[in-house]
Amino acid sequence: MTSDRRGLDRLRTRARQARADGHFAQAARLERQAVELAGTLGLVGERTRALLWEGYSLRQAGEDDLALAVLLQAANERAVTVDPADVFSALVAIIHISLERKTASFCRALLEQGRRYLTDIRQPWTAPLDFLEGELAYRQGNFAAAWDWYSRAWASWRDEHPRLTAATHLWALCRAAFRRHDLAALERSNQWLAELQPTQALERQLQQRAQLLCWRARRAADPLYHTSKPAPVEMAIALLADGINGESRDFGAWREALRVLALAGYWDEVDAALSRHPLQTECFESALLLGDLALIRARMGLGLPAVDDDYDEPTADTPAPFSTLATVVALRQAEDHYRATQHLAEAEDKRLETSWHSDRLRSRFNMLHDTALFDACPECAQ
Repeated sequence: MTSDRRGLDRLRTRARQARADGHFAQAARLERQAVELAGTLGLVGERTRALLWEGYSLRQAGEDDLALAVLLQAANERAVTVDPADVFSALVAIIHISLERKTASFCRALLEQGRRYLTDIRQPWTAPLDFLEGELAYRQGNFAAAWDWYSRAWASWRDEHPRLTAATHLWALCRAAFRRHDLAALERSNQWLAELQPTQALERQLQQRAQLLCWRARRAADPLYHTSKPAPVEMAIALLADGINGESRDFGAWREALRVLALAGYWDEVDAALSRHPLQTECFESALLLGDLALIRARMGLGLPAVDDDYDEPTADTPAPFSTLATVVALRQAEDHYRATQHLAEAEDKRLETSWHSDRLRSRFNMLHDTALFDACPECAQ
């Protein structure tokens, strides 16, 4: 029995190290072995904890369906030897996945279920649920509410199980501040995030992503900023390399790196990355970015300043006096990508009970048909 327990501990230790290194599929396999061994030994509490971390690892590896099946087992476990924190954490993870695929009303019902569970077990672990309320508001485009929920969650955060990581909370504050165009709040949250000493690869990635957001926000706030401060090109290229070589399901870092490189004019790196790892056109954010990249390329081809459409950066009024075939092609590609994104925007808006996705797409069409842009490219106005 003692040797079997040591074997279980070794499996869990190896799984933790695999997650820290970003090897999530390997971590999931090790946790599965731990689940089976704990079940054989009759250790229900240890089995539930291994199920929780198997589900987490599967989610990070992009296997959401498998993750849900495993997490549901953990969330429904009520044996007296099971740590309620593990059950609650499994429920939190289920809600997180549901935010990406279920309706807003379904997610709200899960959040209420989570709060009822905390009442039943008389525990004050509300920070993860407040955070998820912010995630729902963010996905609906309600960034003021998202900021309030994220701030509330961070204010009650404690570095003890169950909890989301500090990096996760601070990254959320960075995202919300960026969307609200609150540069001071963004830089403050980014500074807090930069001061962390993460041990996980994903947490280090969040630090880099926050710095990319800061560069974009400063660049939009000050037209001369990019001439005095170089773009974080090496950081963006490193994030692209992590996306190619790693196992993470998080394509947000990939998209943000591509956008920064495009705004900085590093098209060889953008094209090389897309040829090796094409964006998923069935994902709204990725499909939208394809249109944005084409529009940025067209603007630069016309001699116009690159515009960060995703930050609602104002456009230049002065048209350029020339156009090229490549520019015409890029503008047509942008329009095609945006049109192909319409059904995705409508589906997301219906699912999340909002109009934010359609509003963003509408602003892109307005950018695309901006008078100055088409004056600079007479062939495109035909």
